Amino acid sequence: MSSSFRCAVMTPDGAAFDGNVSYASFPAWDGQYGVMAGMSPLLDRLGIGPLRLDTESGTEWFSVEEGFAHVRDNTLTILSESVHSVKDLSVNELQQEMREFESSEGADRLSDERNRELKRLKTRLELAEHHGGARTA
Repeated sequence: MSSSFRCAVMTPDGAAFDGNVSYASFPAWDGQYGVMAGMSPLLDRLGIGPLRLDTESGTEWFSVEEGFAHVRDNTLTILSESVHSVKDLSVNELQQEMREFESSEGADRLSDERNRELKRLKTRLELAEHHGGARTA
């Protein structure tokens, strides 16, 4: 059995990633899932969090913001409205977005949508800080 499998990360704008990986970890609604070659079929709802893809050339990180994950025939397909590669994230820009969000109208109120937006921003910022390399602007 091969130690790699195909992974496609799709958004309405097209493929954010399409290639072979040896391991993938994605945020499901009920926790983080890990996938390796030969995994049993799976269909699950995505949560908000980090997507890790181990490729031949290294580990790639993405922020995934809800959608679906499907494993079948040694292929993982991630369908999401919003996927951000850590390569495209800026720590400075995300820190500014966080400050604006925290000072915006309704900052003292907690709602489901506000909590989701806060989690989206925190996930992107943490990924950029820990896995983003030197991009700061």
